[in-house]
Amino acid sequence: MNLAVMQGDVEQKGDVQQKGGVEQADRVLDLLAEWDAQRQLGRAPSPEELCPDDPALWPELAARIGRRQRLAAVFEMPTLAEGEATPPATALPHVAGYEILEVIGHGGMGVVYKARQLGLNRLVALKMILAGVNASPHDLARFRAEAEAVAQLQHPSILQIFEIGEQNGCPFLALEYIAGGSLAEHLNGTPVAPRQAAELVLALSRAVHHAHEKGIIHRDLKPANVLLLPDGTPKIADFGLAKRAAANQAHTQTGTILGSPSYMSPEQAAGRTDQVGPATDVYALGVILYELLTGRPPFKGASMLETIDQVREHDPVPPRSLQPKTPRDLETICLKCLEKQPRRRYATAADLAHDLRAYLHDEPITAHSLTVLDQVARSISHHSFDVRFRGFANQMLAFSPVPLVVHLIAYFIFRDKPYYSLAMVLTTAAMVFTLLPLIIAFSSHTLRDLPAWQRRHFVTMRVGNLLGMALVLAVVLLAVPADSPYILIVYPLWAIVAAACFLAHATEAGMYYMVAAFLCVVAFITALTPTWAPLEVAFFMTANAMIQALYLRRLSKQQQASAQPLLGAAPTTVKTARAD
Repeated sequence: MNLAVMQGDVEQKGDVQQKGGVEQADRVLDLLAEWDAQRQLGRAPSPEELCPDDPALWPELAARIGRRQRLAAVFEMPTLAEGEATPPATALPHVAGYEILEVIGHGGMGVVYKARQLGLNRLVALKMILAGVNASPHDLARFRAEAEAVAQLQHPSILQIFEIGEQNGCPFLALEYIAGGSLAEHLNGTPVAPRQAAELVLALSRAVHHAHEKGIIHRDLKPANVLLLPDGTPKIADFGLAKRAAANQAHTQTGTILGSPSYMSPEQAAGRTDQVGPATDVYALGVILYELLTGRPPFKGASMLETIDQVREHDPVPPRSLQPKTPRDLETICLKCLEKQPRRRYATAADLAHDLRAYLHDEPITAHSLTVLDQVARSISHHSFDVRFRGFANQMLAFSPVPLVVHLIAYFIFRDKPYYSLAMVLTTAAMVFTLLPLIIAFSSHTLRDLPAWQRRHFVTMRVGNLLGMALVLAVVLLAVPADSPYILIVYPLWAIVAAACFLAHATEAGMYYMVAAFLCVVAFITALTPTWAPLEVAFFMTANAMIQALYLRRLSKQQQASAQPLLGAAPTTVKTARAD
């Protein structure tokens, strides 16, 4: 972690074009990160050296590496040649009124110099756009947003801005210079004392609340953007991604993922920029507190996209599971900040600060640990479906009346016949083994757009359900005479098999816990009333299909309204702004 991040430098990642799917884009990003790491070690590996096993990625890598080399050339810092031990000397720019002393960091968009302000004889951090007069309108807008944001804020725990100027058409910021390093540089994977962690996040919470009162949302809070004075006082830096709470900034587009994956909130990870607000910064403060308490962020995958998926879908491991000596109140405060739904977090950073202060003074906190009922409600409300399930939901809704209608017809035909039991069992079997495959076949064009893991889980659960029911039917037909009414025992057994399958399906949507529980009730009722079991099961099949379909349609409508550009079925370009 270099000092460029400490002073607020933000690297704008290039477009990741999903030519071969998410996996290919993910690997390109990982290979570029490896190229950057090798470059810092004095090597400049070629695309062929980076991925000798996948020639299809070479053109994309060559283009991306070339762009990074051109940016370095603009900055007059050429990429190191193979075997070159030290970087070549760099000419420092001239800025009127400042003596540029050295480069203290740079990234994809900006460069930060240590400088002396001549008029006041004080050290400052001078931040300039890397591309200078060739900067894009987007970069200029981001730079201007940071200047406007920081200029409004006057707080002991916020990095101060001294001057906004321009040199030869290139804008610059003169910022407070902090020599103590960033919080990220002080974290080495070892947890800090709980009280020290609470005091630090308390100071940050008060600073964040001050920014929120001014209508500024940071959106990229993380240890690398928290600078430390020699006495340990924290200073929040890097408002390059700051957003005005009441503004609709043109340089922030719906579907754009802004922030650093391990520290971004679930709404940021989903690209739902319309939901970004004060609760987003509260979440990031919770991540910082979690890392201070445990030595690691709550979510960190093997790749950027895996981390984003964890942020969106997984619950954090409770800090006390990793560090048993963590005070329970502090764990409760931390987990409340990390709630997936913004409305479940602290309403304001001031409320978070209040609870941290209460903890430090051994007073009761307002947050409470989750009860069993809270856990049940959270499990039921959980889901990982998206708009790509809508086609399946539409087909399910269209076919939902069929089971009940067919069983009613069969009942009136066979009710007085001696083979009533066998006829109704075969009618139900025909529905079970033909209806679901038909629904899947009619909606296959939308199911193909699902992520591979979700498609595999969906198909495995459905096929497992059919195989289990077929096995039960075969055993019953072999064990019970075809003309015996006891053949109706198949219905409660089918219900139990289906309940087990829906429990497995509950990993995707918590509502299936309720479906499984209701199936257990159906199994009990059909065992007590075998004559009516076919109609009872038919009613459940119709009601279950209709409720599931309406549930999926409602979810897809909500997600289309908030994040349609991100979740569309067609290949998209995902832009990720990340601070290194």
